[in-house]
Amino acid sequence: MKLLKYICFSLAAGFCLAACEKTDKAYKDFVPGGEKVYPGKVDSLKANPGNKRIQLEWLLKTDSRIVKCRIYWNKKADSAEVTVNRTNGVDTIRAILDNMVEGPYIFEVYSYNAQNDQSVRTEVNGDVYGDFYESNLINRILKSAVIDNGNTKLQWDEADPRSPGVRLTYTDQDGVAQTLLIPSEESTTVLPGIPQTGTMEFKTLYLPVPNAIDTFAAPVVQVNL
Repeated sequence: MKLLKYICFSLAAGFCLAACEKTDKAYKDFVPGGEKVYPGKVDSLKANPGNKRIQLEWLLKTDSRIVKCRIYWNKKADSAEVTVNRTNGVDTIRAILDNMVEGPYIFEVYSYNAQNDQSVRTEVNGDVYGDFYESNLINRILKSAVIDNGNTKLQWDEADPRSPGVRLTYTDQDGVAQTLLIPSEESTTVLPGIPQTGTMEFKTLYLPVPNAIDTFAAPVVQVNL
């Protein structure tokens, strides 16, 4: 009986060893050269829209061996590479993609070490704005523009929440060109004196989203006093 138990144990151990060797061989065949290395993935990826361009921003918190990052979009049909010089702490990486077609995108970002090992993907949605967006912008309504006690008084209607203000230009009595930014919260603007020609121009500025890197503008409006 003891001999039978010993034989059974020996056979079981042999099958186990053979199975482990087979599994190990299959693993090595599947991953030549050993275990696959994944560099630290990018963190806190954000997309900041612009005018026919977009800025991507992310953090590298781990893995000092990262030497570059690569951005893919249009289902990986387009890409851009960013060289990385790591410090001892958390690094903020920014990249601007120019000459972009207006519209929505999905961006994928990977990090790489010197051996070109690729990290796990990090993904973000982002929008690029352009001529179509700008063509649909309208100016803030100027309710009145009058001469009051030798000064110019402007009364504005309520501003669009996306607008940081109105850019106003005119030539003063001394022939000097003046440019003012009228903030969106201002409803009454008083200019000293009267424009030299009795006219002025303005256009309303827009940020499509608070983190946009470019400012857009409605068409120029001429005002006659």
